[in-house]
Amino acid sequence: MENSLIRTIVEWIKIAKNVGLSYKMMFILMALSLISIVTEIFAIGMFLPIIQFIRLEGDLTALSEDSDLWQYMIDWFSYFNFEPSLIVLLLVSFSFLLARQLTTYIRTVLNAVVRCKLSQIRRNNIFNRYLKASTSYHDSTPVGDLSNIINVEVAKAISGLLVPMELAVYMVTLTTYAITLFALSWEVTLASLSVILLAIQIPKIWIKKTRIVGRRLVNANISMSTFLINRLRSPSLIRLSGTEEAENNAFDVLTHVQRKHSVMVSILKAKTDFVIEPLVAGLSFIFLYFSYNVLQLQIEIVAVYLVILMRLMPAVKSLVSKWQSVQSLIGSIEVVENRLKAMCESKEQDTGVELCSGLKDSISINNVSYRYPTEKTDILKNITIEINANKITALVGPSGGGKSTFIELLPRIRLPIEGMIKFDGKDINKYTLKSLRQRISYVPQFPHIFDGTVKEHILYGKSDATDEEVQEAARLAGAEEFINQLPQGFDTILGEDAIRVSGGQRQRLDLARALIKKTSILIMDEPTSNLDAESEDLFKKSLDKIHKETKITIIIVTHRLAGVKNADKIIILNKGKVEAVGRHAELLKQNGWYAKAWKE
Repeated sequence: MENSLIRTIVEWIKIAKNVGLSYKMMFILMALSLISIVTEIFAIGMFLPIIQFIRLEGDLTALSEDSDLWQYMIDWFSYFNFEPSLIVLLLVSFSFLLARQLTTYIRTVLNAVVRCKLSQIRRNNIFNRYLKASTSYHDSTPVGDLSNIINVEVAKAISGLLVPMELAVYMVTLTTYAITLFALSWEVTLASLSVILLAIQIPKIWIKKTRIVGRRLVNANISMSTFLINRLRSPSLIRLSGTEEAENNAFDVLTHVQRKHSVMVSILKAKTDFVIEPLVAGLSFIFLYFSYNVLQLQIEIVAVYLVILMRLMPAVKSLVSKWQSVQSLIGSIEVVENRLKAMCESKEQDTGVELCSGLKDSISINNVSYRYPTEKTDILKNITIEINANKITALVGPSGGGKSTFIELLPRIRLPIEGMIKFDGKDINKYTLKSLRQRISYVPQFPHIFDGTVKEHILYGKSDATDEEVQEAARLAGAEEFINQLPQGFDTILGEDAIRVSGGQRQRLDLARALIKKTSILIMDEPTSNLDAESEDLFKKSLDKIHKETKITIIIVTHRLAGVKNADKIIILNKGKVEAVGRHAELLKQNGWYAKAWKE
């Protein structure tokens, strides 16, 4: 166990260094712990001369003859022009105890600061790497999974990474106490250490099992978070589907598993405590018996030895308990480190070096194909089309035809497996991701509106925009009128997902957020699919206004043909292929999918 413990401490200190814990901070924390130990040893060690002083009634001559220690103490007090007295000895002992408590307090506070700081750094790292990860990684990662790791497992992992330093401190403490005990009585110390080493072998099987149960608890927590986030978003759907009982049963299963593993960890730790605690009484009785009947030690030595032994036992217990805690936290450390590693391996690659200045002529899509990593067939097959600048281009077709996938290729959210996309004749892969995406605004089918004010949501498109720019974007989006009618106008709190406004108003708010960016390309994915007829009509009027007053290139993905009949170009995607391209009247004459869908 000792070799395994030392190897693990060295390995985990290296991991802690990678997390952000500097060697300087490690040294400070260790130094504070060692100072605490030394001052405690001196405070307890002072009990021996204090008891001797009382027993010999302060006779310094008798004390110096009785103990070499007293001769050194008398010389030390004389150097500072002090004469040993009971009150001085008590004050010295109390000073060491006070120093020990002060050092412990500083170390405890500093340790908490470091733990919180490292947790913050790790959470920031995970969030940052998640945003930089590829879309394929996002597709395969449940939000609840990641939420649990950030909120719960990171804190536990950091605690686990800091434990090795505490283990090292406890080992130094035990060593220091053992040396002191050897100085008092090597015979009894050997016997006591033998019993201790034997006792700490007993809980090894429980400690090993704690690691296994700890991993299971992490998995249970992740499953719980994933379930909750998915269900809490749709309480109405659950009630209207009549699945409350099924969902309650499923939740009960998850909480049962979570409870079972949590209880098991507690039981395993309690078993370890149960074995270690009796050592305090057992070793104390053994020591008293041998010191009185066999070694015939002086009463003051017996007293000091007993005090040190009583301090030694909690240190032994803490060492074993901390080691067991480490095992229970290994699952958290592993899941955090593995997740960070997976994100690094899935990092979005930015191969571009040139800056994109916007679209002036056209977007050319040449023989582009795309396949999802988990699929066997292409969702897009040899797409070749051209999208003209400053025009409205509509992308229509049946569901599953690849429309949404196609528009994700333009800002390089996804990368084609074949073919090339060009902006004004230049391969978009030559542009940096940041500059390319700065030229594209996107309005999703379901607006993502965070809890905040109307103004804050619009500013999400351009954080440094002026109030005039905010109002202009709202006007272009057709949102200014209803915003001014809100209780606090642009300062009105929207609530999560803007539940205080209608679907059409949410859509126009999100359009304002996209427009304030003043990009050369505006992409809208099914912007009217969830709107009623009146809201759809208002949205179309806003779109016409945008087209007339700006030079922005508008790309609309939709299945509602009435909203795009006036588009400059309509592209039909069917089963991953371009079926037809043309204006509304031209496509009606071809009697293909578009004509049939229009009649329906």
